[in-house]
Amino acid sequence: MRNLVIMPAMAQNRERMNLGEYAEEATIIIDEPVKPANHFIEANTQEVTLNHLKNDCITPVFSKDNELTINHAQFVETIQDAAQSFFSGEKVEQATIRTSHIIKGRIPEAIHKPANQLLESDKTIYYERAAFSIDVPTIYETVGGNKLNLSIVGVRAYNQMNLYSKKVPELFRLAVGFKNIVCANLCIFTDGYKDDLRVSNTTELYRAALELFSNYNPARHIYLMQQLGDTSMSEHQFCQIIGKMRLYQC
Repeated sequence: MRNLVIMPAMAQNRERMNLGEYAEEATIIIDEPVKPANHFIEANTQEVTLNHLKNDCITPVFSKDNELTINHAQFVETIQDAAQSFFSGEKVEQATIRTSHIIKGRIPEAIHKPANQLLESDKTIYYERAAFSIDVPTIYETVGGNKLNLSIVGVRAYNQMNLYSKKVPELFRLAVGFKNIVCANLCIFTDGYKDDLRVSNTTELYRAALELFSNYNPARHIYLMQQLGDTSMSEHQFCQIIGKMRLYQC
């Protein structure tokens, strides 16, 4: 009967077995965090938090009947709640907010104080304009090698209303799509669906936001974008399109 021979561990015999010519140094793969998309034309805006809008800013009123406006914090919170409700089961990020045109004031007790003697507790502020974006990263598709996340953007400005009159429905602009750009001048550029919402309270705003989301079909939108990648045109057709675009305003 032959003797049993126990071979030494392979790791100890790497050089003897000439494994070096096949072995390679391990490559460490690090997943870089994906930088969130910037949906703003920033210009002279500044980024603020929802807590700042809720706790540090006053709410303007319609002077004729002293009725409150829907302030910026309520606008953002209402759309955030509507998005989380409509896209239930998906990950909905917290809103990123940018504001502009700060309006400074003071409390009645500090009316006669010189400006250099004002305390922080004497000052009041609010922002004339506010815009926000909300990403839904779990709803995405890759089109033409580009990963597209669903996002929601909104903007409103107090200067679009006459605050010296009685309360009237307020204007809000909202959009949902895979490529959105918003600025504080009430401009929204989107490849999805956008609409102007005129509402008098947050309940109407919530309902209008849900209706806007339901009017948008992301699956059809993705399909059309994918089909566009397979579309071609002749030089003559391209020139015709450019010519019609230049004449459109006429």
